[in-house]
Amino acid sequence: MSQLVECGLKHLTHQHQPQLKWLSIMSGSTNEIRKRRKHLSTALLFIFGCYMALQLMYLLTSLRDPRWHHNGFSEHTFIPKKERKISVLIPAYNEELVLEKCLHGWKNILYHNKEAIIISDGSTDNTVQILNDLLDLTLEAPSTESPAVFYGLKCCYRSRLYPEILVVDQVNAGKAAALNRGIALASGEIIVTLDADSILEQDSLLKVNQAFENRKVLALGGMVHVGQVIHAKGTSEYPTNNLLRYQLSGYLSSFYIRKRLQSSWNVIGVVSGAFGAFRKTVLQEIGGFVDTIGEDMEITFRLQHYIHNRNQNERLAFLPTAVCYTEVPEQFSSLFHQRIRWQKGFLDCLNRYKLCFFHKLSFRFSLFLLSESLLFSLVGVSAFLLLPYKLLTDTLTPGLIALLLLVALSEILIRVAGYIQALKLGFTFSKRSWVQIIFFTLVETVTYRLLDTFFFLIGTVLYFTGNRHKWNKLERSGSVVVKNDLQMHSLFPRK
Repeated sequence: MSQLVECGLKHLTHQHQPQLKWLSIMSGSTNEIRKRRKHLSTALLFIFGCYMALQLMYLLTSLRDPRWHHNGFSEHTFIPKKERKISVLIPAYNEELVLEKCLHGWKNILYHNKEAIIISDGSTDNTVQILNDLLDLTLEAPSTESPAVFYGLKCCYRSRLYPEILVVDQVNAGKAAALNRGIALASGEIIVTLDADSILEQDSLLKVNQAFENRKVLALGGMVHVGQVIHAKGTSEYPTNNLLRYQLSGYLSSFYIRKRLQSSWNVIGVVSGAFGAFRKTVLQEIGGFVDTIGEDMEITFRLQHYIHNRNQNERLAFLPTAVCYTEVPEQFSSLFHQRIRWQKGFLDCLNRYKLCFFHKLSFRFSLFLLSESLLFSLVGVSAFLLLPYKLLTDTLTPGLIALLLLVALSEILIRVAGYIQALKLGFTFSKRSWVQIIFFTLVETVTYRLLDTFFFLIGTVLYFTGNRHKWNKLERSGSVVVKNDLQMHSLFPRK
């Protein structure tokens, strides 16, 4: 009897051997999947932990007085001994709608030793004609014999009404070429780059001159405000356009919170092209601007390289009290093109300098730039893709919910901190606007902030598959209003 049972068991084992083998494989695969999930969870937890640590440092930065700068000195530590000559370069390509207001802001500036050089980069609209109407231009020979000035030059003009304003008309060669021509023509010790749709605050050049009293500062970026909303110190009304609200909170937190920490650690990754200031001698030493997608970011990387090689404790800085007001996109299509260009410009810089990190660029700058960009990208993509997947598969755990809520809270606090910093510097909103600000900040965390990740993903794909290089200039509306706007026609009488 026992032999029959043994024989039957052998027969069953032989008959079901493939099924048993399959079950064994499945058991092993399940264990492997569990291990991988555990490793992935650990990695995500580490990434989110690093992200939260960085957010905490940003929040701690926001507790300090915005007038207190890097290395513990305030903006009043260095008293300027003289008014250095400042040359403001304004590259312009089809900017007929905004130049009049830009020039109006120029005439309000409380600084004497200055000049403006407006470079029309092959404009096909009425840019040059409008400048002639506003400034009463007369032909003038360039003040330098540099071949770089004459190559591609059409005409050079001087304003009869305002002799400190020079207008250059050149064949279309790109923004970098326009800026380099301006540098060659400039007679100032300090070079300021300004977008044509940007308007300088009255005391902005005074603040710039004061900052360059510190010989260790080689370049700095000023505060760029959303001009459709904030166009003067005092009380502003919160906009009804949600895209403007989204950009407003982004600009305030990016500049007042993030750039302040980057400045204090000397790890600034971009001196904004909308309002940046440089020592002319340094620009000449490093070869000026390069024709790239993001010329402002590229030259910042080159300045960081220059600082690292010299090893003289020099730095780039952010100056929150030097202010300009700029026009931002009001339509999604324009915003899309702008943010895609920003992402492509960032990737282009990473690609150009990929062999320089931790070697020709300082360890601190390399570590911070790569860590911050990686952390924000990974957390953004994780929230963008992971949350919908978890909801669809009904696998959303209390731990993950708590983690996402913590991330959302940190973003909300940083956005609100940006508004508080603006308030400390004299830019505020009505009580009704503050209620709207808090409400929109809560809502945008799970709506408009997802656009950041959307732009990151699309920009990355297009950088590797599409056209990487062109101006991609935004369509202007001329909607930025400047102070004392009613005086414009008396300042600039048309011919």
